[in-house]
Amino acid sequence: MKIVHIMGYFVPELGYQEYYLAKAHKKMGHDVYVVASDMIYPFSNIKKMFKDIGKNIKNRKRKPGFEVIDGLKVYWMPHIVEYTDFILCRNVGKVLEKIKPDIVFAHESRQGMTCQAAPYKEKLGFKLIVDQHDNYHEMPGKIKNFLRATDYFGFRKHLIDYNFRKSDRIVAVTKRTKEFLLKTHKISPRKIEVIELGVDTDLYNYKKKGAIDLRKKLGIKNNEIVLIFSGIIFSRKNIELLINAFYEIYNDYNLRLIIVGDGEKGYMQELKQLARDLKLGNKIIFSGFVKKEKLPVYYSAADIGVWPGNNSVSIIEAMACRLPIIMAHMQLPHLVSHNNGFKFLLNDKKNMKQCLIKLIKNKQLRDRMGNNSLKAVSKYYSYSIAGRKFLEAAK
Repeated sequence: MKIVHIMGYFVPELGYQEYYLAKAHKKMGHDVYVVASDMIYPFSNIKKMFKDIGKNIKNRKRKPGFEVIDGLKVYWMPHIVEYTDFILCRNVGKVLEKIKPDIVFAHESRQGMTCQAAPYKEKLGFKLIVDQHDNYHEMPGKIKNFLRATDYFGFRKHLIDYNFRKSDRIVAVTKRTKEFLLKTHKISPRKIEVIELGVDTDLYNYKKKGAIDLRKKLGIKNNEIVLIFSGIIFSRKNIELLINAFYEIYNDYNLRLIIVGDGEKGYMQELKQLARDLKLGNKIIFSGFVKKEKLPVYYSAADIGVWPGNNSVSIIEAMACRLPIIMAHMQLPHLVSHNNGFKFLLNDKKNMKQCLIKLIKNKQLRDRMGNNSLKAVSKYYSYSIAGRKFLEAAK
């Protein structure tokens, strides 16, 4: 079949669902296209992020046109308007008419390009599957919450409702997202399919030799227990909570902490200053971003994965590399429902420390929960599974 994945922003350099799902469909033997804007997502500190992974960029703009990336046929469409992460492009309809797809998977309809594809559904006869990742307007802080709610309900909701009416099925990536769709958009439950985010298990798996080499390179001793966080870093990730908790227990248990990622420049400076103020020295390693191909080695070199704030797909990546997980009880609590870790109340440092100490003091528990993480990924969270489920949703 000819399959199109359409989205506002496609960032194969960093991965994400759109890239791995398209790759999974390609691996199944389908003819897979990606249609996206010529802009990189407006991450904070984007030049530093790309520099860390060996890519030097002058700005967020890509060269419009066509190229093949990892077997995926990618159309970079010239954008005509961009407002925060809402973006519209020229010639989307012409490209769809040229491809003549059987299925169009439209990701994050709030970003705008879904409403450019939806009018061609009847004309070209393709199935349209739209996915919803988050409750966009729900943000910590009253002001941010108000601004996003105004944006969503005053502007985006009308376009999203149109997209949902035109779609054949809607995919929610969590049960909570499904509840949001039912309540806010009044969607029929029969039209919604829950398909969780996943991980590319061909890439993310335990790397024993790489782990040994990396620990040696970073000066980590065999008897040291390593905590790891990874992801795009901004204040909602709550990493200062992890650093403060780490400071209170690291001497008692011979710990190291690796923070993989980058993001908001000011917040990163605050975190590094906090580490200096607490005189943590080389006990905390700020690695910056690493290439997605090297991330599994970092996870494999660690003993416990910790996400103290906003949950992310990085948790599933760590699970695939056999890590037990400690995470704040937020968007993705089901990820530790497999006897593979613990969740704690958001901002509750004492509760987080209790979870950490349980795993730090008990290697057998760490090993058992790590193995359970891997089993859960194999059963529920691989993109080979998600890829099949997306195709089933289009039947």
